[in-house]
Amino acid sequence: MSSSVTGLSVLSYNVLLPNSQDGWWNYKMYLPPLSPENEFVSTWEHRRSLLRERIGLIDADVVCFQEVSPLSFEQDFAFMAEEGYDGVELFRKGRFRPATFWKKDRVELVAPAQHKDRTMLTAFRILDREPSNSHNLNDVDTSTNAKIGRRRHGEAGDNEKSSKNWHVLNCHLQAGKQGGR
Repeated sequence: MSSSVTGLSVLSYNVLLPNSQDGWWNYKMYLPPLSPENEFVSTWEHRRSLLRERIGLIDADVVCFQEVSPLSFEQDFAFMAEEGYDGVELFRKGRFRPATFWKKDRVELVAPAQHKDRTMLTAFRILDREPSNSHNLNDVDTSTNAKIGRRRHGEAGDNEKSSKNWHVLNCHLQAGKQGGR
């Protein structure tokens, strides 16, 4: 049985909209309220540095974000290009938007992204490459509870070939009275 990686690795984060320009509700995420000496942990600068660190460590092929703001998207996520994510798709209509990044040397977008309300569907084809990371399907980064996964060739459910497309649905769920949208 071969152990070469042939699957697609995907990492997804809800970045909690507060960012460099649109942080109007950040206080609600920290209950009980933060003490004055710990308020820095709720700043976008601090949270962005934690995201960058985790994303760099995991090194997924595709990274999905929910609750990004089109107002400051380029500024807030410029670090993604520095981490090697040179493909990007953002749904720019309204607030709380999904954004999907990918590494063009690993995967290629095979069709235009499809957007609807709080979802974005992208289709990728894996490019021929050497294995770079050995996460197993359903691994969880315990420091953030972020779901990561990559199938190894020969594992259950493995019938992918580089000619097949992988679809990634980046979805921001809605709760409360409007949860049925």
